[in-house]
Amino acid sequence: MLIEKYCNVCGSELSLNIPLEDYTFHRILTCNPAMMSQIETIHKISNSSAPVVITGETGTGKELYAEYIHRVSVRQKEKYAKVNCATIPENLFESEMFGYMPGAFTGALKTGKKGIFEIADQGTLFLDEISELSQGLQSKLLRVIQENRFVKVGGSTEITCDVRFIAASNKDLQEMVKENAFRKDLFYRLNVVPICLLPLRERREDIILLSFYFLNLFNLTYGTDKKMGVNLMKAFLDYQWPGNVRELRNTVERLILLSDGETLNDERILQATLETETLFLLNDSNVDEFTPARVRAVNPNDSSKSLKEIVAEYELFIIEEYIKKTGSMRKAAAALKTSPSVLSRKLNNRK
Repeated sequence: MLIEKYCNVCGSELSLNIPLEDYTFHRILTCNPAMMSQIETIHKISNSSAPVVITGETGTGKELYAEYIHRVSVRQKEKYAKVNCATIPENLFESEMFGYMPGAFTGALKTGKKGIFEIADQGTLFLDEISELSQGLQSKLLRVIQENRFVKVGGSTEITCDVRFIAASNKDLQEMVKENAFRKDLFYRLNVVPICLLPLRERREDIILLSFYFLNLFNLTYGTDKKMGVNLMKAFLDYQWPGNVRELRNTVERLILLSDGETLNDERILQATLETETLFLLNDSNVDEFTPARVRAVNPNDSSKSLKEIVAEYELFIIEEYIKKTGSMRKAAAALKTSPSVLSRKLNNRK
């Protein structure tokens, strides 16, 4: 059992029996074999400038891995620039990425402006949420990646840049390529080294390590000395963590702030988590259309099922309802912000 493997059990309390520093890689913490393999891959490519594509659900730590790739690379002393592709308006993409010449347009700085590509020259550029770029912007990005040259807005001279590209997405880019939602040539140009981050529910040993890390962090932050309870850890290991590491961090912080006793138990996490998920669904714009009555009827005091069973049942129900209402697996996946392959796998695993 994972708890016995990684923890010392003393009555109702737990303590970690392995040193966290042995499994810490800058700001990444993992002891999962698959994730450790990804760390090894990152070190193998440290002397190269090969593009990398990092995929994984929201909250799995894609930005941390991008930072780590830069930190251990030959470009570590050069600039590390980050761009969230979802936040750049299409009409400003060229001026932000390529920069512009003095007086290039109304409102432009008299001195002109360096673009992201120029700022990141000789360093690393992290393109987060690259799946949100339009086809037109994907084409412009592809040209820079292929030719290592660009022209500033209002300029005529090509500028050479040497940038290592790291792209990230919480969507299935290969599926988007099949659906013509993402350029095939851009995908294959970027996807030289793929890094796939597992969701937290598929690396349960990391739930233990991260729980203790956040426990120590927030005990130090708030001047408390809370202990990890056996029942709480069991609940953590049963839970699906749809928000992944980010959700776990917030949950531990919430428990430290709200718990009255010295030992954190599972009563609050069970109730708080179910209430949060219920509120999320009740506030969803599609709640009346999809009528998740089972979710509305959640009773935190019902002990007939484990948290894992309850979450699995609701997850299957929601997937089936979305497929039924949208009429296809693809449309349901788009509505749920995931890929058809993920939904298909979850349905097959439940049957």
